[in-house]
Amino acid sequence: MPRVPKTEAKPAHPLLRRRKTAEDSREELIEAAIEVIGRKGLSRTTLADVATKAGIGYGNVTFRFKTKAALLLAALEKVSGEYMNCREEAAVAVADGTAAQRIDAMIVASFSRRVTSQKKIALWHAFLSERHIHSDYRKLFAELREREYSLTKAIFEEIVAAEPNKRADAHLAAVGLNSLIEGLWFNMRSVPNPLKPGEAQHIARVFLGSLFPVAFGDILAQSHQREAASAPEGDEEPEPAMLHD
Repeated sequence: MPRVPKTEAKPAHPLLRRRKTAEDSREELIEAAIEVIGRKGLSRTTLADVATKAGIGYGNVTFRFKTKAALLLAALEKVSGEYMNCREEAAVAVADGTAAQRIDAMIVASFSRRVTSQKKIALWHAFLSERHIHSDYRKLFAELREREYSLTKAIFEEIVAAEPNKRADAHLAAVGLNSLIEGLWFNMRSVPNPLKPGEAQHIARVFLGSLFPVAFGDILAQSHQREAASAPEGDEEPEPAMLHD
């Protein structure tokens, strides 16, 4: 049988290699910016700080992002996108469950480590404190709030339609839950005894149980049981999990 000559794999086209490297560098800079902003705040963050954190030359930073403002906005876009993707993916993961289970899945996602790491909560603090003077920040937060409101309200409409003892409409429930989650984030960082993720989840469930006692009855009962059986103070708390089947 004749031998078939070996053929070496062709290297990627140079333009494709450069594009991948550029995308990687951009992501590294955004991640570095998130770290630096979380530690130093917006006003004290410099492009030089970000370059040092990323291990990338200063010239490469200014090539990818012409201004500090452009880099900061990219960092906010990344974190806000991750947050909404996390919530949406959580709801889709239990698409066959009840509407209350989908809301509960979003609560779990909202307090997961992917969303509530110290650096990301610090970043939210930093951007929220300056949104009144930056139109780009206001616009991005407005888009984020509309997206989370639309998603949450649509699911609450299913609950309202079936709940015999409802004490709120879908609009009130959606605005209330989203506002509560944002407030609980800050309590996880900015008070002497910060909340743990599981405690924050439980507070959100108590709120919803007061509005929709039938839809959230079982979920809230399980949450009460978990809180009662929680580990002693000082033990590391495991990653929170949904409390329904």
